[in-house]
Amino acid sequence: MVDHIGAVFFSVDCVLMQGRNLSRHVEERLGLRADPDPAHWAGVSEKALRAELEDLALLPGVQETTDWCWRSGLVPVASSLGWAPIAAHLAERFGFHSYAGRPLETRAGRFTGRAGTPHKDLDQRAFAARRAGELGVPLTACAAVGACPDDGPLLDAVGVGIAFNAPGDVRALASTAVEGDDLRTVIPALEGLTARVQ
Repeated sequence: MVDHIGAVFFSVDCVLMQGRNLSRHVEERLGLRADPDPAHWAGVSEKALRAELEDLALLPGVQETTDWCWRSGLVPVASSLGWAPIAAHLAERFGFHSYAGRPLETRAGRFTGRAGTPHKDLDQRAFAARRAGELGVPLTACAAVGACPDDGPLLDAVGVGIAFNAPGDVRALASTAVEGDDLRTVIPALEGLTARVQ
């Protein structure tokens, strides 16, 4: 028996740090160049990455929002166009069901500087469609929370696209816009989705 009615895709890179891209911020803190080339990760330890991530001041209300999603039958998913190890840490820390991101190969606890497998260009829309299919729910029963211009296809692909503290061009692509300094401010918009799909 399916115990969920939909899913929520959270664009973690764009939403969890007010006005900053999370992956780029982490790269800067590690002294790395912020670009999509995995080579600059060579030699960085997984332990160092975890320490940086655990020390980050993220948007309040993330854990409470994922908890609310689970209680309400909406599977929370971390969507990222950044690096998969960052999204994986957030999924473990805050209870996201799963995550997407650019994979990085590791060996003996350090990143090798090579892309991990499977290596392919990220497409948030395709990821959302695949994950919704695996969960047995249509995209119309899903929501997305985003803030970056790259989140446009994701916001457009689902039943409820929520632009969170987003600029005007992103708001124009979403079905609703929310402003706030705590992720829980998106819950009323998600309640509208649960009322519609139950």
